[in-house]
Amino acid sequence: MKQVWRKQKPRTPGFIRAFHMVTPWGDVLEAEFNFHEKLVRLTAEIKEEKGRIYATTIRNGVVLQEKDVSSGRAYPVFRKIWPFRELFGALPDKDLLSCIGGSYEIYPPHEHEDLEDSYARRERRGGSPFSTRYDSVFGIIRETRFQRWRRKRREARLALGTPWERFKRRIWGDVQDLCFGLGTASFVYYAYYDYVLLGWSLACMGMVAGLLDFLVRKRAILMTKVLSFLSLGSYFFYNGFVYY
Repeated sequence: MKQVWRKQKPRTPGFIRAFHMVTPWGDVLEAEFNFHEKLVRLTAEIKEEKGRIYATTIRNGVVLQEKDVSSGRAYPVFRKIWPFRELFGALPDKDLLSCIGGSYEIYPPHEHEDLEDSYARRERRGGSPFSTRYDSVFGIIRETRFQRWRRKRREARLALGTPWERFKRRIWGDVQDLCFGLGTASFVYYAYYDYVLLGWSLACMGMVAGLLDFLVRKRAILMTKVLSFLSLGSYFFYNGFVYY
């Protein structure tokens, strides 16, 4: 596997060594190394996510920074880097691997095999296969259930973005729905001058707006918008049915 890694000029200032590879699945992996500072920067450009880039900076087995480079925001990248642990573990630089220190379960192939053999022996003896005996050696930090729950909540919150970002993402679509719904209902009213039909058309536009969000835009339905159409439609339907 060492043959697939190629040396390249470091892209990040301050790093003196760099390696590059393209996986069989089209993902682009990079590793940069500052020998004097014992600093390693790992980068994964994931093809399935339309080239989204994730990076992590490590010093002597301690993760200093995790980042979604594409958006420029801090982002927990464990689940992005971990699937490539064996490829990163095959980097042809022992000093670089030593500085990674087992973060994301990345370590040289022979150490990986020794650890798996140890687990297998413990299983045969009836011990727990999840022993943490080697964690301090390789710098492995295992998540508790509470930490995993907090990480998933944090990832979900980061994926959603700030309230202002969410507002900007969907405001134009919601404005279009409101204009289309009110325009269609107005056309029905001026064509028939019937409050009952106006109420029905507003209610239908509320359902259409919800379906557009769910089926076309692939996002959560804005219930405020749907309920506004339904409430307005109910008001006109009631008045048209009772008083006219």
